[in-house]
Amino acid sequence: MVLRLRKSLYGLKESSHIWYGTFRGSVISIGFVASRVDGGLFVLHDMDQGIVVAAVVLYVDDLLIIANESLIGQIKNQMKNSFRMHDLRSVSFYLGMNIERNREHHTIGIHQHSYIRTILVKFRMDESRPVATPIATKLHKRKPNEEPCDPTIYQSMIGSLIYAMTATRPDIAYAIGVLSRYNYDPSNEHMIALKRVFGYLNGTKGW
Repeated sequence: MVLRLRKSLYGLKESSHIWYGTFRGSVISIGFVASRVDGGLFVLHDMDQGIVVAAVVLYVDDLLIIANESLIGQIKNQMKNSFRMHDLRSVSFYLGMNIERNREHHTIGIHQHSYIRTILVKFRMDESRPVATPIATKLHKRKPNEEPCDPTIYQSMIGSLIYAMTATRPDIAYAIGVLSRYNYDPSNEHMIALKRVFGYLNGTKGW
């Protein structure tokens, strides 16, 4: 027997594709245009002024709506005609990023204090001594007489830092680039250098 699904089931391989297609069609129908750079970004243009007046960011089933207050309300009402939605109001935490908005000065600050605190605790580096720079010594491949460290732990620590590096902390990019070269066969010297990056983040969590 072959059955045709009238509605996609959560958990099927095709469900994410169907959901994206459904959402994309819905936002396009109310005037948004899909970005050519990022499939999860949709923008709304003011054709008279030739500027972007609103943006919607999709991550799985979470949405960020960026626009002025009156337009946000209008977009929400239009979307509620197609989807059941929970309005969480102004965003303060999204995908590991803390978002702080100063309405008086019209500024937005983004940092990963919470995420960095979490990875410091995970790798028992939350009480590490803060240092001024993320990397200080030249490194080389592990020599046969040098003691190796556990590559699984080393790689896990590198991986946890990459998200901070790509989201809000480009200042550790060089250090992670250098340390990543030794993922396959790290030594204790490499681990010491890697822990220095955690020490640096421990002193600069709010940057």
